[in-house]
Amino acid sequence: MKKYLLTVGIILVFFVVGLSGCFDLVSKEFNGEYDADKNTILKVTNINGKIEINSWDGNTVTLDAEISSNRGNDELEKIQIDVVESNNVIDIQTKYLGTGNCKASTDMIIKVPTFVTVDMVTTSNGDIRVSETKGNITAHSSNGGMTIVDVDGYVALSSSNGDIEVKETTGIADLDTSNGDIRVGIFDFQENINIGTSNGDINVYINPSLNATIDMTTSNGQISISGVSLNVTTDEEENKVGNLGDSGNTITITTSNGDIYLYKLNI
Repeated sequence: MKKYLLTVGIILVFFVVGLSGCFDLVSKEFNGEYDADKNTILKVTNINGKIEINSWDGNTVTLDAEISSNRGNDELEKIQIDVVESNNVIDIQTKYLGTGNCKASTDMIIKVPTFVTVDMVTTSNGDIRVSETKGNITAHSSNGGMTIVDVDGYVALSSSNGDIEVKETTGIADLDTSNGDIRVGIFDFQENINIGTSNGDINVYINPSLNATIDMTTSNGQISISGVSLNVTTDEEENKVGNLGDSGNTITITTSNGDIYLYKLNI
C-alpha cells in the first residue's frame, strides 16, 4: 500500500508541475502603416511565424501581425516588433527580449504597393509567401515552406525543412531545401545556379529558348525529361547532363532521395 501511495504521489507531482507551465492561448495584434515611394525597399525578419507579402492598390506599406503564446502574457510581452525607416528602406524585425527559446509565434501579413521593391525575407519557423511584387528576393526559412508567385525579379530561396514553389518570376537564382519538394518554372537565370533538396522530388519547367547546360543527379530515384529538346551528353540512370540551345551557364539539379522531372515551360 505504501508503494502504491508513493507511486500515485509521484504521478501527481509530475502532473502538477506539467500544468504549471501551461496557460490558455493569449494573443495581441500589431498594426502599422508606412509611407512608400518608387525608391522604397522592404526587408522583413521574423521569429516563429509565417510571412505573407502581397501587393495592393494603396500607396503605403501596411503590416498586420498577430502575436500569440500558450505561455501567458508574460511571454507575449517579450515579443517586440521594430520597424525602422531609413535611407528608403523599411526594415521590419521581430525581436525576442527574453532568454532561452522563444515560446511565442508571430504571423505577419504585409501589403505593398506594386512599385515597392521586396529585398530580403527571413523567418526562423514558418512559411513564406510572396506574390505580385517586384524585386530580386532573397528568402530563408529554417522550418517552413516557401511560395513565390508573379514576381518581377530574380529569386533565391533556402529552407531547411519545407517545400519550395516558384512560378511566374523574371528568373531564379539558387533554390535549396533539405527536406521537401521543389517545383519551379525557369523563365531566365543569370549565372551558374543550384537547385537541390536532400529528401524530395524536383519538378523543373524550363524556358525552351534558353541556352544552358543542365546537370541532373539523384542518388535514389529516377530522372525524366519531357518536351525539352536536350542534347544529352551523359545518359546514366542517376545522372543526366545535356545542353539546351547553344549551351551556356550550368543549372545543377540534385536530390539524394527523390525523382527529377524536367519539362518544357509553356510561355
